[in-house]
Amino acid sequence: MTDKLETAAGSSCPTFLFTDIEGSTRLWEIEPQRMSVALARHDASARAAIEHYRGRIIKVTGDGVHAVFDDPSDALLAVLRLQHELAAAPAAGDLALHVRCGLHLGADEQRGGDYFGPVVNRAARIMDVAYGGQILLSEAVADRIGDRLPPDVSLRNLGTVRLRDLEHPERIFQVVDPRLRTEFPSLQPLKPAPNNLPQQLNSFVGRKREIAALRERLRDGRLLTLLGIGGIGKSRLSLQLAEQVLDDYPDGVWLVELAALRDASRVVSEIGAVLGVRESGGQPMIEAVAEFLRERKVLIVLDNCEHLLEACAVAVKSILQRSTWVRFIATSRGYLGIAGEQSFQVPTLAAPDLAAAIEPDALIELDAVRLFVDRVAAAKPGFKLGAGNAAAIARICSRLDGIPLAIELAAARTRTLSIETIAERLGDRFRLLANADRTVPERQRTLQALIDWSHDLLGPKERCLFQRLAVFDGGWTLEAAEAVCQGAPVDPDEIVELLGHLVEQSLVIMDADGTRYRMLDTVRHYAHAKLVNEGSDVAVRARHRDTYVALAESALPELKGPDQGAWFARLDLERENFLAAHAFGNRADQPPEPGVRLIDALCMYWINRGLPILGLRVTEETLARPSLAHRALPRCRALLCAGQLCFVMGRYSESIDHFAEGLSIAEEIDDSRQVAFFLQQLGLACLGEGALPAARQHLREALALAEQMGDKREIAGAASHLAMVHRLEGHAERAEPLYRSALALARQLGDHETTAIADLNLALVSIDLGGRDAAQPLLVEALEIIDRIGARRLAQCAIEICSAFASAKGDWGTCARLFGSAKEQARRMSMQPDPADEASLAIWFAQARAALGDVEFARLSTAAERLTLEEGLLEARAWLDGLSRQFGRVHVS
Repeated sequence: MTDKLETAAGSSCPTFLFTDIEGSTRLWEIEPQRMSVALARHDASARAAIEHYRGRIIKVTGDGVHAVFDDPSDALLAVLRLQHELAAAPAAGDLALHVRCGLHLGADEQRGGDYFGPVVNRAARIMDVAYGGQILLSEAVADRIGDRLPPDVSLRNLGTVRLRDLEHPERIFQVVDPRLRTEFPSLQPLKPAPNNLPQQLNSFVGRKREIAALRERLRDGRLLTLLGIGGIGKSRLSLQLAEQVLDDYPDGVWLVELAALRDASRVVSEIGAVLGVRESGGQPMIEAVAEFLRERKVLIVLDNCEHLLEACAVAVKSILQRSTWVRFIATSRGYLGIAGEQSFQVPTLAAPDLAAAIEPDALIELDAVRLFVDRVAAAKPGFKLGAGNAAAIARICSRLDGIPLAIELAAARTRTLSIETIAERLGDRFRLLANADRTVPERQRTLQALIDWSHDLLGPKERCLFQRLAVFDGGWTLEAAEAVCQGAPVDPDEIVELLGHLVEQSLVIMDADGTRYRMLDTVRHYAHAKLVNEGSDVAVRARHRDTYVALAESALPELKGPDQGAWFARLDLERENFLAAHAFGNRADQPPEPGVRLIDALCMYWINRGLPILGLRVTEETLARPSLAHRALPRCRALLCAGQLCFVMGRYSESIDHFAEGLSIAEEIDDSRQVAFFLQQLGLACLGEGALPAARQHLREALALAEQMGDKREIAGAASHLAMVHRLEGHAERAEPLYRSALALARQLGDHETTAIADLNLALVSIDLGGRDAAQPLLVEALEIIDRIGARRLAQCAIEICSAFASAKGDWGTCARLFGSAKEQARRMSMQPDPADEASLAIWFAQARAALGDVEFARLSTAAERLTLEEGLLEARAWLDGLSRQFGRVHVS
């Protein structure tokens, strides 16, 4: 029947066919012998059909084929013949195989007997969405075939479908043949699932069988651990797998990178940070994360677990026991060791057999060779595998055992060495490896030899810089490298060039925007061991500590100025380096003064970024040092930080203890400035405890002392805090002029954050006093500032006050939603509202709850708890903008 289909003449573009056997992995498990026979029959039928209709098999892809035809009619004839033969097989007692097929046409790049590019990718993705036994065509193929179909064969328009990893959707047609199965489930359009998977800057090569097997395992189990030596490609494979199953997880696929993490106690916090779950004052973080995930269908990728195995195992087990739909992929050099764990030993890439004949067309079919050629071509456009370089490439890929990282490092060297020279040097290095100590684990010998080779190729100054860069955690800037890594034999003005050499040799990675650098974790550990062996570790780490203390101190005044948003973002990037500086500075053999300077400079950062628990832990570790027991200024400053962090978490009693001790020390050493700080903070803490007379006394003294010193910033702070006392005593009219004074001073200072705080305070007082028109522009200005500087704590406060404003305007629904959003953000950030704000806000929330009824208020507020902080801000801003359009914008006076 199919022979009656007429072929089209003069087709200018090749037609690509992809096939795959549905459920093949399971068939291999339950019917291995019959599957072996059936697969051989399938391969023979596929080859015969393709060759009969003038097609060429490009490659065998797992249990399917990739073929190319000059004419789409030939492609369809071939695939119909294959499906007819497979459909007849069960009648003869053979195992039934259900093959899915996809066809697409277009011009793509041909290289080494293979095809590459978007047309081939689209053909493969069309096959991906087919069911076993189904033949799918792209619109381009359907148009080219037109009305030249054989009798009884037709095309069914299945509509437009979004294909995985492709930006543009495709109109899909099904081939309907009455001798084949014609009814299939509807194709499911792919919808983007939320995720934080990084965009890869180079192509993923090979691993198709591994991906297929891993997808099956992930469907059957809840924890899949990818195992292997460093450089084997565990991380890249996990990301490719996560990307391919993205649409199976409607609540998101989330990558948690653990390589830079050194503190095992922070594993759960890192997971929570990626998911948007914040530390909560009274609730363990693991409970908050588990509760958040309880009913969500989520895939979490834990990358680089090997140095945190126990902590990762405890976290994963706790989450899996309390949730239904969560799945984990972990990459590690060792097992997590918990019940239900499925492990997969990541193999090396298929490499050449040097005993076999070296043929370029055969070599390019091997994944190791394809990876090497792909990476060299990226560095040297126009590079191709050919007869002249095939033998050297085969030696490189074989002697590197198909280890992806080794191959990529070798490819990077082609910028400065010929392929033949690289092959010769690898030969020397592997002879050395063969003589290595056999008591050392093989995985360490293989990787050690790889990086030794790269290290030995460095010049003395490059080698020195490479080792010193290992002290950075989470990456670094060029300026940081120049500050930390200078010193004989490396001059500061040489570092930019030397660093460039390390990037070219793939020992250092430059981020896409070119502003930061980092090392692969394996390479970093190697470099650090070399640094320790050289005896330079302590000196370099001391420079690292001093550099980041200086950065934190230089940032502190900027965090109160017009560029504070940019500075907060800069500190975000250096968080791991700050923690590393703290860890080194807190060693018993190090002086306490740099550590105190660091926690003092970072206190505002921890509060602004909603990380008070982490900040308090670091501060308390510093305070606990015996050398800080002396009642002097360093202890005084550390107590101020500890008290402020306790205060924002609502731990008022502890904050009072810290502030009281600090105040007594400040008075003993006769430091008026410190006395003013502590009086103000102690007054706030007393407010939290409800001790109004004590709070009033401390804040009046603080205001008087600030005015005596002429410190406008402290005057503004003390005035604002004294206004809170008046509000709690029911005298909002006394608070208003103090807030206006604070706002005027903040604007004079150009302190955006303090301006936003004053705006919010004055807006809430205006609402309480009935001046609702005055509140709106204040809130608009506050939101504009918050958006500019990225102050997360103030953002939560702003949403909360907008909620009260909505209640005052009679918009009960908006009040309920913003209330739910603000409440959830406060919980995530472990933040406690100011006592005066809490009392005032409660009245407006109660008014909205009474108007809506408890059930409706709870429904609206609970629904808004799923909003991110940014989404809550957008909703508040949109509501305020709506008021402006309705009544006209009012300018702030």
